Amino acid sequence: MNDPRLLAPFDDDVVRGVAGTNSVDEEQLRDALADHQRTMRENPGVENLVYEWRKRFDDAVLHRTPATFFMAVRETVWEEYGTHLGLDDYLLAAVVAVHQEQVLRETAVDSSAIDEDAVALVVSRPSSQ
Repeated sequence: MNDPRLLAPFDDDVVRGVAGTNSVDEEQLRDALADHQRTMRENPGVENLVYEWRKRFDDAVLHRTPATFFMAVRETVWEEYGTHLGLDDYLLAAVVAVHQEQVLRETAVDSSAIDEDAVALVVSRPSSQ
């Protein structure tokens, strides 16, 4: 079972809806989302990733809260994660769709600020314990 804190930035209804729409197993999708969040935290770390993406992409940070960054990155970032995590095309598309939908639901994010060549990415920050 995954650490529920890894899935905290995602609404259950978003995950469930995307799983159904994309015909992927919901538990497999949750596992992939958690693996992705864990990977970002561990290598090289959330703050380092956000710093790198801010340097590489214009307006990469759409919004931030103490717990979460809402980002806009290029599709190549997702392709790299898909390869690294060993996700097939269908599961990767579902993971990306969850991130996209979650960013669009965030009322503090102006969706018109997302470039047409950008893809949403939600990055949860580890809680300080």
